[in-house]
Amino acid sequence: MLLEALPASGKSYSSLNAASETETLLLYLASRDYLKRDAEELCDQFRLTYKRIPTPYKDCPAFDKSDQDHYDGRAVKAYDNGVGGREIHDRLDDIRCGGDCRYLELLDFDPSAPDVLIGDPSHAYRDEYLKGRFVVKDEFSVSEFETEFENPEQVVNRFLQNVTLRYDSYQDVLNAQPDNDRYAEALNWLREHGLYQDTSNVLKSPNKEYHALAPTLTFALLAGHELGNGWERLPVSDWADLHGIDPSGINSNAICVRDRDEDTMYLLNPPNFDIADGFLGLDGTPTPAMWRIATGLDLSHRDVLEDRAKRKYVSDVLNQTIIRTNDHLKPYQNDAKGRITAKKDTKIAHWIHRKEGDKPGLITSKKAIDNVYPGYNSGELFDYVGTSRNFSNVLSYRGFKDKHLGFVSGSRHYGDPYIKKWGAYAGETVRSNGKRGTAKSYGEFGNKIHRHMKRQTLQDVLRFGRDTEPTTVYVNTAALPEWVPSEAAHLVLFSEDTREVAEFLQDRGGKGGTVTEIENGTKVNERSAQKKAKALAENGFVTKYDDLPDAAAYVWNDAE
Repeated sequence: MLLEALPASGKSYSSLNAASETETLLLYLASRDYLKRDAEELCDQFRLTYKRIPTPYKDCPAFDKSDQDHYDGRAVKAYDNGVGGREIHDRLDDIRCGGDCRYLELLDFDPSAPDVLIGDPSHAYRDEYLKGRFVVKDEFSVSEFETEFENPEQVVNRFLQNVTLRYDSYQDVLNAQPDNDRYAEALNWLREHGLYQDTSNVLKSPNKEYHALAPTLTFALLAGHELGNGWERLPVSDWADLHGIDPSGINSNAICVRDRDEDTMYLLNPPNFDIADGFLGLDGTPTPAMWRIATGLDLSHRDVLEDRAKRKYVSDVLNQTIIRTNDHLKPYQNDAKGRITAKKDTKIAHWIHRKEGDKPGLITSKKAIDNVYPGYNSGELFDYVGTSRNFSNVLSYRGFKDKHLGFVSGSRHYGDPYIKKWGAYAGETVRSNGKRGTAKSYGEFGNKIHRHMKRQTLQDVLRFGRDTEPTTVYVNTAALPEWVPSEAAHLVLFSEDTREVAEFLQDRGGKGGTVTEIENGTKVNERSAQKKAKALAENGFVTKYDDLPDAAAYVWNDAE
C-alpha cells in the first residue's frame, strides 16, 4: 500500500488512526514537487488512481512572473492576502490569464473519484478533499497553516475604516476596556456579522496591504489575554463560541497570538483535519507537541525504528560517518551576539579539505554565508568548501545527494520569540533562564521547542550522500539527537602560515620541498617554514626525509 510505503525512509510518524489494509482513499500533502513525484510513482507501483490538485502559482499564467504577457500582480497580491484562487478568477475583473485558464481547467474534477489526491498543504482547507480520506502530510512545517502579520495596525485600521465597530483605530482597540458600552457594542456587531473572511475589501484594492482575516485579527485584539511574558493569546473559535459569534471564517482550532514587543501577530488556523478518516504525519525528527498544535489533532506518536535500528540505518544503510568538531551548540541562525567563529571555522574547513582530499559541501546559517564568512580574509573559507546552502533552504534539498563529504557548521536557533510564540499557542508562559549554550533552559514546554530546533541538525546531515556510498559529514555543533552515532574529531587546526605550507607541499606532490623551497614558494619566512613543516610531520600530514642528497625534504603523505 502507498501508506505503508511512504515511511520507508526511516521517518517517525504521528497517527490519529491506523489505515486498514484495504484503505486507498488518501490525501497526500507535500510542499516539495519531488515528494509529489515520488507519491505519483508509488501510486503507479500500487496501481492506484491519482490526481494532482492544481495551484495558481504552478498552473495559472497570471501567477507566473516569467510570463509577462499574462502576469497579474493584482491576482498574486489578492492570493497572498487570503483570497482563494477560484474566487480571484470569479471576481477579479480582467484577470490577465485569459478566459481559458489551465488552473480552472485542472480544478474541474470530481474529488471523490481518484484513489489518491496529491496536493499542497493549503489544499487541506477544502473540506471536500478531506472527507472520506486518510490524510498523509509529509514533513513538518507550520508555515502553511500560519499567517504572520508584521504590520497588524495597518490591516486593522483599514478594516475599521469600512465598518461601524465603535472603535476608530488599532490603538483604540488595544486600549479597549471590557466593562464599557463600546466594548459591548463591538461584540454585538461581531455577533451580527461573524468572523467572516473579508475578501471583498481585498479585491477592491488588491495591491494594498490588507488581509481577508482582518475581522478575526480585530476580535483577537479585543478578547486576547496576556500571558505575562510579553505575549497575548486567544483561542479564536472557542472564544467566538463563548461570545455567541459565528466563527465560520476560520477553523475550529484557530489560535491567534501577539508579540507585544514587536507588535506582530500570528494566526495559526489548521484545516479541519478531524473530518477526515485519519491523519498521518511523516517526520524524521519529530516534536509531537508541535505537530499536535499545528494540526489541532490529539496525535499519538510512534517511531518506525527504535534508537538501535536508527543508528544501524544511519551507519549501515546510509553508510554515513558523522564526526563532531565541537561540543557547543553554536546557534548560528540567530547570531545577534556575534557567535559565528569565522576564523576557527575556516581552519576546520581547511583541515577537512586537506584530510579528505576534497572540498566538503557546506550547510550553515544565511548570515554566516552572506555576511560573516566573506568578511574574513576576503572569503578564505570558501577556498576550502564547495557548494553552500543555508539552513532556511536546505530541508529536502537534493543537491547534495551525490556529495559524499559534508560540513555542517553551527545550529539553528530561531530566537527566544519563536519559542515564546509556540508557548503562546499552547497556552504556556515560556521564559528563558538567561544562561547560554547547553545550560540554557526555557522550562518544560519551551525546552521541547528548543530541542526541535537542535534536532534539525540531523536533517542537515542527511542531505549528504543519499545513496549507499560511504559518506562523511563533519558537524561543528553539539546539536544532534542523543541516539545519532558520531565520533569526536581529532582536529589539527592550521594557522594561516601552516595552511600555506601545507598547500605548497600538497601542490608539489612527490617532489616535496626543502625548507628553503618552502620559503621561496610561499610568504612564510625560513624560521616559520621549518617550524610549520615539522608540525605537519608530527601530525602525520607530511613525511620528513633526512637522507636526500641536497637537504632534508618534506613530502605530503597522499602524494603519488
